[in-house]
Amino acid sequence: MQINLGGGLPDPITFPWEQITDIVSYLLKTKQDKALQYASSQGIEEVRHEISNFVRKRGFSISEDQILITGGAKEAIFLLSELFSNIASEEPTFQGFISTMKFKHINVYPIPWDDKGPILDILEKKIKEVGSINQIKYFYVIPIHNPTGRVMTLQRRKQLLELASDFDFKIIEDDIYGFYTYDFPPLPALKSLDKEGRVIYISSFSKIISPGLRIGFIAYEGKEIEMLNNIKAEINHQVSSLDQLIVGEILKRNIIDSIIDNSLLLYKKKRDVIVKSIKEYFPTDTECSYPEGGFFVLCKNDKLDSSVLLKEAIKRDVKFIPGEKFFYSEGKNSFRLSFSYAKENEITEGIKILGELIKQIKEY
Repeated sequence: MQINLGGGLPDPITFPWEQITDIVSYLLKTKQDKALQYASSQGIEEVRHEISNFVRKRGFSISEDQILITGGAKEAIFLLSELFSNIASEEPTFQGFISTMKFKHINVYPIPWDDKGPILDILEKKIKEVGSINQIKYFYVIPIHNPTGRVMTLQRRKQLLELASDFDFKIIEDDIYGFYTYDFPPLPALKSLDKEGRVIYISSFSKIISPGLRIGFIAYEGKEIEMLNNIKAEINHQVSSLDQLIVGEILKRNIIDSIIDNSLLLYKKKRDVIVKSIKEYFPTDTECSYPEGGFFVLCKNDKLDSSVLLKEAIKRDVKFIPGEKFFYSEGKNSFRLSFSYAKENEITEGIKILGELIKQIKEY
């Protein structure tokens, strides 16, 4: 059986199976006309209302009219890509964002992270260097970082907003892991600190409820929501009505808090296991990020080609994702490990196998 340390799959034990079974039965008995019928491309109003209540947990208020329901955060990213022909983006970052930028032939200016967040001196320098001809009008960031698991500090969040104000650009905040910090309470979303309407907020219920329910959303008070809604209507008209209503009912019944709390306990244990296992089994010249939040660890060894490591790991039934997927033009000596899906004993065994392989490949 393969040990999956690759994709960011939530642990199925966190899925609210019983509640969803009850909710589906309830919806098909009481809301057949909505559950199995066409709906507005923007999303069912009562569900958008519940989402507007939900985001208050991330520290900000927004009306249901300023929310667009999408097929996960990935569709949100695709829709937002219609707004720009160039963008500044953190690096490394979500491989799904990189793939969309490449697919749409959008010019990206990568901005590296340190242990506190995107390095803003480099972003400012790039903005000045590009100038007005190819003006940078958007910056993409995941504050609970994928792939490193680092958490953008509160001070760095405030500084980013100040920079956005100074140079008149907007921030696309991907807050999909916003609730998952393991050593301290979740920091407020960038959107909650936004006083000028500069943050376009995207998130999803894929990591909280289930990725099979393709419910993500964009929240923004600007005119762009209407334009994005029109684009979505042309692509696929709407997200599944039944999926929307299931999520809306979970939010309405206040089940979501217990789901998040239980998931936090589980993922913190797994985080601790992978950190301990890396320390025990990896060679000391393999550097790994410390995951304060999210689902991932990013490791690096200057003497290693991660694609070679992956080929050998697959032979031993271990899967991970090579680091180059998370960079725009580099990353071959790095690799991302996920601790969200595998069982604790599988994490330990997988890391042990990878540690052995890293030593063997280096010796060879």
